[in-house]
Amino acid sequence: MSDFGHVEKVKAEVGGKVCNFRSKLEYRWSVWTQMRKELGMIDNWWYEDPDSLLEIHPGRYGNKKMYLPDFTILTNGEDYSFEETKGYFSGADYTKMKAVCETYDAPVTMIFANLKNTKSMRTQYNRAKKLEYLLDRLILDANETIFKPIKHLFQY
Repeated sequence: MSDFGHVEKVKAEVGGKVCNFRSKLEYRWSVWTQMRKELGMIDNWWYEDPDSLLEIHPGRYGNKKMYLPDFTILTNGEDYSFEETKGYFSGADYTKMKAVCETYDAPVTMIFANLKNTKSMRTQYNRAKKLEYLLDRLILDANETIFKPIKHLFQY
């Protein structure tokens, strides 16, 4: 696990599930995901579900690594997909997500609150864009496109 000491953690109940979210972004995405469930867009969702722990082999030496998706989604078609929220997108995260997408058939969505092609974020932005062809969906601006219209639903 990474050190998220600089990020405000959130403990909240969403859809009857009490979760210890590592960030407000994860909390807000869970509210959005619960709303999709209530609207019948998905059947169910889980936050860091231990049953979704995936084994990947991203290293050139064949070293085994584990990946636990932020959100596991049960779609209406009885298929599973994964949704990963990212605040900072490091090179190691890129390698891990690329390996997950290449190893598993389940669709993966990556969500960023506000990742732009600016000087300070360009490296992260380029990493995300390089993965776009492997992803089901890449959301670079969830704060504007998803969270702004439903901000009244958030406690945090």
